[in-house]
Amino acid sequence: MMIKTTRLYDNKTTSLFDVDYNKIQSSIVKSQSIIRTIFIYVVLNFLTLSLVAQSLPMTLDDCMAYAVEHSTSVGKKINALDDAQQDYNSSLASLFPSLSASVSGATNFGRSIDPETNNYTNVSTFSNSYGISGSMPLFAGLQGVNTVRAAKVARERGVNDLQLSRDEIAMQTMKAYIDVLYYIGTTEIAAKQLEDSRLMLKEIKKLYEIGRKSAAEMAEVESQEANYDYLLTEQQNNLALAKIRLCEIMNYPQDEELNIDENIDIEFVNMLTPMEDVVTYALNNNAKVISAELNTSYSKFNYKKIKGYYYPSLYLYGGYNTSYFVNMENQAAYDAFLNQLRNNVGSYIQVGLSIPIFSGLNIRTSTRKAHNAWRNAELDEMAVRNAVESEVTQSYQQMKGYAKQYILGQKKVDAAQLAYDGISAKFEKGLVTAIDLQTASTTLLQAKSDCLRSKLQYVIEYKMVEYYNGGKLVK
Repeated sequence: MMIKTTRLYDNKTTSLFDVDYNKIQSSIVKSQSIIRTIFIYVVLNFLTLSLVAQSLPMTLDDCMAYAVEHSTSVGKKINALDDAQQDYNSSLASLFPSLSASVSGATNFGRSIDPETNNYTNVSTFSNSYGISGSMPLFAGLQGVNTVRAAKVARERGVNDLQLSRDEIAMQTMKAYIDVLYYIGTTEIAAKQLEDSRLMLKEIKKLYEIGRKSAAEMAEVESQEANYDYLLTEQQNNLALAKIRLCEIMNYPQDEELNIDENIDIEFVNMLTPMEDVVTYALNNNAKVISAELNTSYSKFNYKKIKGYYYPSLYLYGGYNTSYFVNMENQAAYDAFLNQLRNNVGSYIQVGLSIPIFSGLNIRTSTRKAHNAWRNAELDEMAVRNAVESEVTQSYQQMKGYAKQYILGQKKVDAAQLAYDGISAKFEKGLVTAIDLQTASTTLLQAKSDCLRSKLQYVIEYKMVEYYNGGKLVK
């Protein structure tokens, strides 16, 4: 239906429906344009952020966090912790009374007992009963209490073992990451030595052509160049294997390129905390020590639980029941259903005492084995504490040693570089043999490799000392 309106001053007729439709259509078009613009902006920003995130190299902290997040062993520890939590809940619930209900029904044909008169009858009958019963331990040698205590300790041990698993994965990742950095460095060193050797061979060939170098000398330089080419190939292969190992520990897809940050922050500063304080802190707070202590506590409570089988057990029982009976041939012979349920009510309270006398030495055997397990846990705890103390002491000493080696290594590299440059200049003038040049080059190569390894090993030991002193490997 079209609605018309007339404006008197211009004698023009306008459709209100047409005007409103045009306004609505214009608004819809504008809204669609705005929504389309916002959608394109969001998609472009998302793609940009994704490309930036993919292009950014992963730092050491990124690799450790990724490894912990995707570790299968950490996932198993999480499941084990959930099992420990369920065991704790179950042991706690066992201290409460148990309650059960029952319903039964039966039809008898032929000879049976009349429940009202207790006389035999030959009529067909139907009966059913309803009951509820419960029991509660009053005393059972503290088995329930010690079970709860052991389960609580097992739950705490699960939390600690989860953290220990995360730390171990982070440590393995850190060492594999440092190996990759080391072989990146040795590959660059080998490539630089190969480049210098090729430049030297090029100069020797020119001197050979003008008669200033012999064929034997040129052959020595060619041999040196081939040796550096082989060394570069070897280091490249070692780098590839180190990356494969890092991807394996991180659970990173092998078919995807792992781009890591080759720059690592390092400051050769003296550890402000004395070694004795680091050792003391580690022995009181390290996850390995705590796990061993919790295992000892668990074994102790388990021994006390099994020892409780020697004591008598006292239980309280109670119940409530009722029943219904009907003659199928004469249903009016007995009271109605509700009346029978009310009249046939019965209840009981019972206290039961169980005294263990002889069980084939099972209790004695179980108790002795539980006590031995407790003693073994104490010995394991002692061994773990000694191992942690040794680890902290070694890491602290190695940290100091690698710092000194790196400082001296830099000086050694500078001296080897000066010696190589001098011998190289003398070789061009024919003052030294190619063997002297190769010896100086090998010395320089070894000095650079040793300096690089000292630097990276210092990073590992410094972070380990920080970890033993309370630092977090994974933030």
